[in-house]
Amino acid sequence: MSTSNANPRDSRFFIIAGCFMLINTLLLWLRHYSDYQLSIVWPAVPAITGLASSVFGLLKLYPRVTIHAPLVAKSGAAFALLALTSLSLVALWIFIVSVFGEDMQKQQSQWLLVLIAIFMVAMILSFFTNAIAFLRISAQQKVGYLLTVPLAMWFIMLVIGVIKGMERGLSLDFYTNPVIGAAFLAIGFTLKAYRNSKS
Repeated sequence: MSTSNANPRDSRFFIIAGCFMLINTLLLWLRHYSDYQLSIVWPAVPAITGLASSVFGLLKLYPRVTIHAPLVAKSGAAFALLALTSLSLVALWIFIVSVFGEDMQKQQSQWLLVLIAIFMVAMILSFFTNAIAFLRISAQQKVGYLLTVPLAMWFIMLVIGVIKGMERGLSLDFYTNPVIGAAFLAIGFTLKAYRNSKS
């Protein structure tokens, strides 16, 4: 693969995503273990930022995989765009709730859960298709394996959400987000190391 297919921003987006997911984890733990009544908006902001950054990272992976698996690469990009759209709507809704109060959240919380479910499914499919594409590239299979880590975490959350309700599934972020954050960092540094080795 030529170095022109290696976009330096793909690694940066994943490193940024990993940092924000770890910040989200710290705030979730602080909210759970501390007596201080921390608003859910505080951990939500770094989570949304981190997930959005990972989606942009997925979109930037497109040039790397399109030569080896063009159809899979297009599918991954399409799912990433769907995930980004639904996540943007979730972020907009959280902002509206923070401005207009909890009554708005109670009235339309079901729609928010639907948007989150769409986001999770789209993210799972996007990571899945990109993982398949990278596993086909012998020189970059490590990236493919790392992409399956957040995929597995979201799949667990989705399955629990289907069985016991989306709220129960989403509550697993307390445990899954640190793993996802570490995986994002590993993906970012692996992509960076691969690019440096080819430069």
